[in-house]
Amino acid sequence: MKRGYKQFVGVVVLLAVTAGVSYIVARMAVMQTGTRETPSAQAIPVVAAEPQPAFAPVRSEAPGSPVKPVATTPVAPPSPFDSASAQGALRRGMELLAAQKLIEARGELSAAIFSGALDEAQAQQARNALEDLADMTIFSSRILEGDPYAIQYTVEQGEILDKLERRLQLRVPSPILLKINGIPSASSIRAGQTLKLIQGPFHAVVSKSGFTMDIFLHRPGLEKVYIKRLRVGLGKNGSTPVGSWKVGLGRKMKNAIWYPPPTSGMTLALRPGDKDYPLGTAGYWIGLIGTDPNTSGFAGYGIHGTNNLASIGKAESLGCIRLADADIDLVFSLLYEEWSTVRVEL
Repeated sequence: MKRGYKQFVGVVVLLAVTAGVSYIVARMAVMQTGTRETPSAQAIPVVAAEPQPAFAPVRSEAPGSPVKPVATTPVAPPSPFDSASAQGALRRGMELLAAQKLIEARGELSAAIFSGALDEAQAQQARNALEDLADMTIFSSRILEGDPYAIQYTVEQGEILDKLERRLQLRVPSPILLKINGIPSASSIRAGQTLKLIQGPFHAVVSKSGFTMDIFLHRPGLEKVYIKRLRVGLGKNGSTPVGSWKVGLGRKMKNAIWYPPPTSGMTLALRPGDKDYPLGTAGYWIGLIGTDPNTSGFAGYGIHGTNNLASIGKAESLGCIRLADADIDLVFSLLYEEWSTVRVEL
């Protein structure tokens, strides 16, 4: 056998031995650490815990002049709270509130209330403080340092509020933006005017057992902010379906015509001003679309005002969610078509 051929065989053998030793060492490391080999990507099922809409960041080079940058750094989901952790967050939140550190207080108190680990007296304390904080940080024209939900914006020549809201993808109805800025109508906005804009959307959770609706603000990547609790009326005989819904596109209406369902025993549609018109003074209607297997088969459900205030806090409707006039006015101004969700729980 020629010398060159022997050298070639020797190199091949050496490489094979080296690879074998590396494999054995790797397998020993796997056995020591308890780590399993990762299957191919195709073999791993990807399960989304909760679908979230994607949002484009506000671009500083777009028309208009955002004075404050938008915080877009993702926030890690909080770990589950036990009772002691929730009470600690409540305590810290109240201390921060007393020290006038409003954004920090809002974060701690929201985390405490969303944990579900407070007793009712503690939860009520947190809700009371958070409703005050919402008035001070969300619904006032004041922009506080470090608030990721609020931005300052200078209006450019020819800009219209509705188009501005859509371009910036705020997911917040224009009427509440007008109210926050103390502007009577969209036609009153002028070039050079500075606005406070809120990044949404707002959402709602309805408790059937408590006859309550909790409003909160949540944009993916940011921590949820608790806003307010309202009293609601619900469907008799359990007729308000439990599950997830969204506000339907084109299904928010004022002075809506009410068409009686077949189960009502009525045949004529009712308009605002008609006797027994059931949708309250302003005729607000927020149509809902089911988004999970338990709700997707239902149609005709919504949130609306009522002409029967005594039904609030009771199960007396035909299945829809009723609110008093002042409350439906607020909810109508906050929920955004296609993006705001409503979850109904037992």
